[in-house]
Amino acid sequence: MNRGKILWSILFGLLVLSACDDKKDGFSGLSNLVEERSEVRQALSDKNNRQKALERQQLNADSKPAVVLGKEKKKREISPIVLYERDVEVVDSSNRMALAKGIAYLNKEGQIVKITITRE
Repeated sequence: MNRGKILWSILFGLLVLSACDDKKDGFSGLSNLVEERSEVRQALSDKNNRQKALERQQLNADSKPAVVLGKEKKKREISPIVLYERDVEVVDSSNRMALAKGIAYLNKEGQIVKITITRE
């Protein structure tokens, strides 16, 4: 009787194992697809970040000389134009009280080019 039970259990085990296919069900590859998609997104993100950083560096490199040249140009433009210095006083229009004193730099036409204010 023991041999019969053992044979039936072996036979049942073989039937169960043969019924199990090695095929994947519809959702078994989903985690692999999600993982691959995440890797591709990460790679694209890294690539975009690198490109943006390079573009920023190129813009900064291109704009710095222009800014420096612009400042030097302004200094050159202002310095030969400035011909006259006048002492000025900033006065409150409502009560005629002096708020500050300074120096106004005027060109040939009498236009104010620059004003330096010193509070006193």
